[in-house]
Amino acid sequence: MRHAFHRLLTAIQLTRLTMAFGAVSDLWFVVLATRAMDHDSHSGLLKMPLAVALLVAAIVAIGLFAYGASLNDVLDVRHDAAFSPQRPIPAGRIRVGQAIVVTIGALLISVLAGQLFGVWSLYLTLLTAVGILFYNAAGKYIPAVGMVAIGLVHALHMLIPNPRLEFMWPVWFVFTHAILIALGAHVLEGKRPRITRQAMAAIFAGWICWTAVILGWGAFRGGWWTERTSPANIIWPFIAVVAFLFVARWKTTRVEGHVAAEKLLRYGAMWQALYGATWLLAIGLEEEALLIALFAFLGFAAMTFIKELMGQVNRPLTFRE
Repeated sequence: MRHAFHRLLTAIQLTRLTMAFGAVSDLWFVVLATRAMDHDSHSGLLKMPLAVALLVAAIVAIGLFAYGASLNDVLDVRHDAAFSPQRPIPAGRIRVGQAIVVTIGALLISVLAGQLFGVWSLYLTLLTAVGILFYNAAGKYIPAVGMVAIGLVHALHMLIPNPRLEFMWPVWFVFTHAILIALGAHVLEGKRPRITRQAMAAIFAGWICWTAVILGWGAFRGGWWTERTSPANIIWPFIAVVAFLFVARWKTTRVEGHVAAEKLLRYGAMWQALYGATWLLAIGLEEEALLIALFAFLGFAAMTFIKELMGQVNRPLTFRE
């Protein structure tokens, strides 16, 4: 029993599943918003019972998240052996071959689940997987490219349940949030290569370019705005942004290096769920917003509990890009 328990903790550490609830919340927002606005009667999403749609979206999100996290460890075996020996592979708790099986299995599960939403959802799932592969294999070594790639992966991932989503402002929020979190974690951890002025300028230019594409696509589809979103309610997402800036500064002020970066990543994952809740409030979907907010609370509680559990068994849990 104890051996099985440790194998479970190793799998959780390898796949970083305690941080996947932010990705799940992104897809749940699209599921709930699409069903409420009902703009596309031909969407596979609308033909499913709500519980089934949420379950499929969760499987897609968790599968892709686990794929990206385990792929990172497989490709970074030598680096982790020198700088993060507590990671599952260099610590000897899981072999490289087993980690590769986990990586491929997670990808296949996400693809099989994604196709249930339709053909275009399948294409987006595959494109997201390619983006994750690109980032881990090359993008993260070129910050000017990698930071923008992270944002695009999050944006593509969010559209999987409904590739025809018209209201793109929440997608843009997550795109921007992902870039800023990745940039902040990179700087706090002191990763190399350093972020130069030229790299910052390139990241900003990439953000501007893809902002135009994301919001332009929404405008082209006729969803620049939605009648359900009142000018008064739009304040909720911006309150969430201000709250995150305050919490992020509070949690990273008295720590530094890897610990500060890990805290930023953890709270950044939680805030993806809160963004979904606030956008549902902006649309006027109070019950759906409560569901996402509750999920965010439970996810963060589970993440904290497992992190403490790892510490108790002397298996510190760390998260890296």
